Amino acid sequence: MNKMVANIEATIEEIRDIAETGTANDKKRLVDFLNSDSPSIVEFAQDAIISTNANSGKKGLIKKLMDVSVSASFSIKLRSNSFDTLKRMSTQNGNFLLDYAGKNSGQYDRIAAELIRYGNFKPRKLPEKTLIMLAGSSDEITRANAIESIGILKLNPGKLLFGALNDNFLVLSAAVFSIGELKLKGMFPKLKEMFLATQDRVVRNMIIESLSKIGGDEVADFFLYLSNNNDRFKLDKIYILKSFYKICFIGDRDKNTSVAKKKLCYRLSEINLKISIFSLLDYEEKDAIDSILCYFSLSNHKKSRKIFKFVFDYYQKTDMDELEYVYVKNILKKITRPKYIMEHIKSLNQSSDLDKIDILIDVLSEIMPGDIINLLDFYKDRKFFIAIKLPLLKYAKRISPTHYKPLLSDIVINYYMEDVSGDVRKSSVALLGIITKDAFYIEKIFTNLLMEKYSDVADAYIETLSNLLNIGRNKKYIYFFIDNLSLRNIKATEYSLTILGNKNRSLNDREILDLYAKFITLRHCKSVPLKRLLAKVLKKFDLINHKGEMSFLLEDDDEDVRLNYLESL
Repeated sequence: MNKMVANIEATIEEIRDIAETGTANDKKRLVDFLNSDSPSIVEFAQDAIISTNANSGKKGLIKKLMDVSVSASFSIKLRSNSFDTLKRMSTQNGNFLLDYAGKNSGQYDRIAAELIRYGNFKPRKLPEKTLIMLAGSSDEITRANAIESIGILKLNPGKLLFGALNDNFLVLSAAVFSIGELKLKGMFPKLKEMFLATQDRVVRNMIIESLSKIGGDEVADFFLYLSNNNDRFKLDKIYILKSFYKICFIGDRDKNTSVAKKKLCYRLSEINLKISIFSLLDYEEKDAIDSILCYFSLSNHKKSRKIFKFVFDYYQKTDMDELEYVYVKNILKKITRPKYIMEHIKSLNQSSDLDKIDILIDVLSEIMPGDIINLLDFYKDRKFFIAIKLPLLKYAKRISPTHYKPLLSDIVINYYMEDVSGDVRKSSVALLGIITKDAFYIEKIFTNLLMEKYSDVADAYIETLSNLLNIGRNKKYIYFFIDNLSLRNIKATEYSLTILGNKNRSLNDREILDLYAKFITLRHCKSVPLKRLLAKVLKKFDLINHKGEMSFLLEDDDEDVRLNYLESL
């Protein structure tokens, strides 16, 4: 084992030496290392080839990679790794591929037509003419590769695709694929005609897939026709369902989800696929599973509720990473009626399993955000439901309609900021800072701050008050904090100083004078921490013009007070 590691390290060192000091001719040897059985050596050689600059033999390396990739005299491993290296190079700059198209009697045309789809081109449409030229090749694989690349790169094919639909199976397949990628609605009549004329199930499935990408009412009506006449066409019912799903959800991803659901509900009401929920077991593809769940959810209330329970139970019992969480959440969004979530959450009691309830609140906040307020109102005076209250407060920030906010603010202020849980109080005051721009609540929040016993919660209060004071810029509230500067209540003074100095706040001359008049009254303060804080915040309030009034801080016995004062100057 150690000998093998040593050999790998020696080979990597050899590659490094060639890459750094070798001539342009030497560097062609780097391609030979792509035939290694060691993934580490292959990767290092690829990196060395890709990092070679234009003046150090890169053109020769590309030529050798192209020659190896198209020659049957080399091993499959070397050819495959050479192709992958060219693919990686093209993602940085694919312009070099155009130099090989149509050259040497078309020797490189097949791989050039395929590699171009991975390329980064400047300008973006640079390969358009080349691909159209390759699509006219006498070689069917070259034609198919070029046509498929046109679709992937979203280039203008002109009338090319229409003619390609009359070509052999390989080219026809590429043309049908690219029509879908380019969403060419004008090709719908031709694809429909082809579908009805052929008995080839593979071709029919390709056409359905392409049409589902194009979308639109014409396509949806055609799918309805197919599903209602499936005794004749004998298509995979799930394939039809998946196509409906793509049109109504994926195709409407930039529109209101409820609109897409209504459209799909209407479409589903017109067909009866006669499929079983157990068909879920036969499919692994995400779109197929999503569409089956969505179908049963929207077409059958009883089954819909069972599916909701099944998916949520599965989520509760399964450890998931972030990607899996998003996947399950998206399923729940598509299959779940808001009332199911509301009923489930309201039915919970203190002995219920509250683990992972957050996903339901997350979903509800996106499909029916107003119901978050209803749940906050429902739980406002119920103790110990922290696992529900915290996600409700977390996702309440998604509530956007303006008329909801006064009600939401009142519930948060009067109930959740008074909660027995410090975490709930902390989340509620943080939420208040997001959902309201009104300084009206400052006095109430400050009163709660004075009673707060946890430092992290107090910090949340201070942050929210600082933001509200900045937004409001209301003279009444600025003087609320200025007037709090008094030896009668050290805690109120400390918090007020912190809030006044917490942001880059602009005060007018009158406010500055009144503020320093209050500062002077603190000269006999015995609290060292308060004096340190005072000396520190002075930098925000034009100390240079008031240093005579505050010189008592420079004479203080505490070194930190003096140091803070000098730093403020």
